[in-house]
Amino acid sequence: MDREIGYKVKRYDELIDFLRKSPKQKVATICYAENGGHFLFLLRKKEPFTGYLVPPGGHVEKDEDVESAIRREFLEETGLEIVDLKLKMVTSEIGPEHYNWILFIFTGKTNGSDFVESDEGKLVWVKKDEILRANLSPIDKLLVPYILDETDIVWKAEIEYSEEKQIVRWWVEEL
Repeated sequence: MDREIGYKVKRYDELIDFLRKSPKQKVATICYAENGGHFLFLLRKKEPFTGYLVPPGGHVEKDEDVESAIRREFLEETGLEIVDLKLKMVTSEIGPEHYNWILFIFTGKTNGSDFVESDEGKLVWVKKDEILRANLSPIDKLLVPYILDETDIVWKAEIEYSEEKQIVRWWVEEL
């Protein structure tokens, strides 16, 4: 898909190549989707981030573009469609198994508020002003202020995890 993403790259596939630090990194997407001042989160049943609230999303399949992947994954996990989809951040993450990602993070709105149950975990709505007090993963708590900053800036984050799945280093800059 051709689209202006940042000053260094023009397409998602170029951005993946630009950010890739290891062949172990998988490409995935998540979306912070809002409806009526609440954001939809999933209480994860499995790694990564078991037991934490995370935005719905998942893997980008072979020959699938990033935006199609987030729309498909979000619909599969919630039964809801996303509108007003906007790329807010891309992360390059390295670490132990299940912690090697190139992750496209979107914001959007849902087409309703009645979700279907997910095999991935329990879905819950969280008020926007309570997100940072919710049971988010440590890295999500660091990144949320950038993702929900209400600007048109697309951010790039680099994250490294220890074998114990702790954040060793991270930084964020404008893409």
